[in-house]
Amino acid sequence: MIDNKKFEIFCDELLKWNKIHNLTGYKTKSQIYENIEDSIYPLEFIADFNNAMDIGSGNGFPAILLAIVKEKSHFTLVEPNNKKASFLQIVALKLGLKNVSVIKNTIQNIPPKEHFDLITSRALFETQKLINLSKDFLDKNGYFLFYKGSLEKSKDLVESSNYINRHKRIYFYKAKSEV
Repeated sequence: MIDNKKFEIFCDELLKWNKIHNLTGYKTKSQIYENIEDSIYPLEFIADFNNAMDIGSGNGFPAILLAIVKEKSHFTLVEPNNKKASFLQIVALKLGLKNVSVIKNTIQNIPPKEHFDLITSRALFETQKLINLSKDFLDKNGYFLFYKGSLEKSKDLVESSNYINRHKRIYFYKAKSEV
């Protein structure tokens, strides 16, 4: 069941932090709610998972929103920026998300000790570069889920059939075994 109160708290916190720290260009609740919907939409078509790593977690899209909905799955958020990593830690605490841990680092500087069922990222690097940087973290039966911009901006996906085009978003979803 989706906890709309947690979405509201997330929204309020992001707007509050944004005034001081300029975390995102979103200035209204309606903009944030559009991105909340965008973040959780893939749950309609992806395989179930126990743990996920989000690369470049920034202002919490999609990982914090997925963690709200998927309370039994654990999320490791990787974010090198101090203020964004602090926001992620504080918002996870305020939301009571015991299924979230934040690593303040770049993916390139983390040794792949743990394997994840799902690796997500939103608008970070080209698809192949993201795959190369994260494949050693992905379980052999795991999936990549990358939230990309429009198809015109995602030229690296033109040859691929492993994406869903919805509104102005491309969702790249591919099993590790297919890479």
